[in-house]
Amino acid sequence: MNRRLAAATTAVSAALAATMCVPSPARAADAPIIDIGIAEGAIVNGPIVFRPTVADGADITAIHINAVAGTFGDLSQGDYAAPWELHWDPLNFGDQDVTLSLIAVDSAGNWTETDPVTVYVDRWGPTYRFENYPAEPGWGGWYVSVRQPLRISATDRAGLNRVELLQNGRLVRTVDLGNKTAGKVALALDPATKNGVVTLTIRLVDRFGNVTSNDFTATVDITPPTGVFRPSGTLLRGTFTAWPYDLHDNVYVRSMASYLDDHKGGGATDRSPLSVRVNSRAVKDGKHTLSFELTDLAGNTGVVRRTVYIDNTVPSIAVTKAPKNKAKLTKKVTLKAKASDKYGVAKVQLLVNGKVVATDVKAGYQFTLNPKKYGKKFTVQMRAYDKAGNVRSSAKRTYRR
Repeated sequence: MNRRLAAATTAVSAALAATMCVPSPARAADAPIIDIGIAEGAIVNGPIVFRPTVADGADITAIHINAVAGTFGDLSQGDYAAPWELHWDPLNFGDQDVTLSLIAVDSAGNWTETDPVTVYVDRWGPTYRFENYPAEPGWGGWYVSVRQPLRISATDRAGLNRVELLQNGRLVRTVDLGNKTAGKVALALDPATKNGVVTLTIRLVDRFGNVTSNDFTATVDITPPTGVFRPSGTLLRGTFTAWPYDLHDNVYVRSMASYLDDHKGGGATDRSPLSVRVNSRAVKDGKHTLSFELTDLAGNTGVVRRTVYIDNTVPSIAVTKAPKNKAKLTKKVTLKAKASDKYGVAKVQLLVNGKVVATDVKAGYQFTLNPKKYGKKFTVQMRAYDKAGNVRSSAKRTYRR
């Protein structure tokens, strides 16, 4: 407690002690002070002057300002003569709610306290936090890019006037916040910034001129990451895994995204090893764009787009030549099948008792079946694969020998 406050508090305490027989201060309707002179919820930045409304003919020899915040109280300020003009300096308070009441002392030493009014003292600059920086834990330093603005959220109960970004002491960006109590801003670096080390200053000013300013040393990286991706084919089906077969970056790739067309069927990950499952059934069969995105610690994103064809339709297959179901076979027989698909048939297989015994990759699919290789009773089936990997089987036929 400073000397001024201690002396004033002692004086008021002595005056109150002299009237120990007086009941606790009243707040009656006919109290000598009708209105304290400052509004509930007012915001105070520095010394202020306010004039209480005093009842006509009231016996008042002194008015003391009782300012309380938490367990701390300040009784050191007030006035001792009419016309009552109270000068209050909240120098003993920081950014906090302060309860103000007035204590009126009459010529007999009796005192009366008004109902309290809560005001907010704003003596400090705004508070803020980064939405997208600094870099990931485990990687020293702070990496920034001209392609990714610094995004911050700021608050100040008195009102945010503006946010500024300086590079190496030079102002490069100002965002006016119109004295709002909260706001989000995006601060882009100077577009001419090159790779290297830079000192960045974030400066926020509230409507009273209180300033918050912080300097950061950052590494500028404007080079997007690059990669070679899988799957490499252009004909895809089902749910497949997209991943970087090879990647390069100045610092570190922190995340990957992959999707079809306008962000369909895919997603993003920041877990290593980087891979994303893409559901091709989110789009119709046909021509589409498959995108791969890599984002580094500075926020640079490298994108690779590839034209692909989605095929989730199974091929058709028909047996064109074969003994009838349940026929008896005594010698080798020829089996033939016809298969088709919009994007091409890769192969047709012959299965006996569920096992592949022959494969043909040319249209006019033909097989020779030797019944002597199998039991007295066995099943035969054809199976077609298209070039995307979809499969369809013909109905099973049972033969005996």
